[in-house]
Amino acid sequence: MTKRALIVLGLTLSCLVFPVASYADDRGFGDREDGDRRDRDRREQSDGRGSADVTLYEISERVTFDPDPHNPAVIVRTATSPLLGFAAVGTPLCPSDLLISVPRLRSCTVSANGTSSVSVVTGLGLVSGTFDVLINAPGNDPVHVPDLPVISGTFEGSVDLSAAVVRRVPHGSVEGTFTFPDPTTGQLVTLHFMGKFRLPFGIDLLGRAVRHRDSPAHFYLADDGSHIRIRSDERSVGFPTVRLEVRFQ
Repeated sequence: MTKRALIVLGLTLSCLVFPVASYADDRGFGDREDGDRRDRDRREQSDGRGSADVTLYEISERVTFDPDPHNPAVIVRTATSPLLGFAAVGTPLCPSDLLISVPRLRSCTVSANGTSSVSVVTGLGLVSGTFDVLINAPGNDPVHVPDLPVISGTFEGSVDLSAAVVRRVPHGSVEGTFTFPDPTTGQLVTLHFMGKFRLPFGIDLLGRAVRHRDSPAHFYLADDGSHIRIRSDERSVGFPTVRLEVRFQ
């Protein structure tokens, strides 16, 4: 089989990572994004974000498909993505000491760049990248995206997208380590983490796939099988994003 044919096969198999129609239910599609802060906090707890130490969103992605150099019969999907999200105050990437320099801090902004290489047959592979914890630089308008790094480091681990690739369930997992210098002592810290990917999917009232990015009917799949409506702040210029929930062990 030629390299071109293998890549076409890989592209076909990779479509399994984006399941949609099998997760329809009979609930309505009314606007549930509004409400007071307590309602929002309850929703965040129920949809997984409230219990995560760090929640990151895939802002964009660049993907290539190539034969595995160790096994040319297997196609590897290599993806590079910038990620942006938030770490909860009091967690390792948002230590309470930051409250001294940034009063009224509710969360820390986290920016990352990650690369993964995953088999399109098994959905298994490796991931690595860099990250920064950011605050607003002096002179910035308060609404400016935070851009001054206060903690920087790397991460690496193994990624498992077999649920999406093999069973067409829009979930994935990652496990590995974050490594960074302690902001107070300067000593190198290595923390074990586990994470869950939630892949976006779209359906209409009849359970049919919705692929247009401007449709409001986009969801994540909750752990209990229910649907989590994707909020406006979980989109990147209109596109629903992949969400990664990280918990340190």
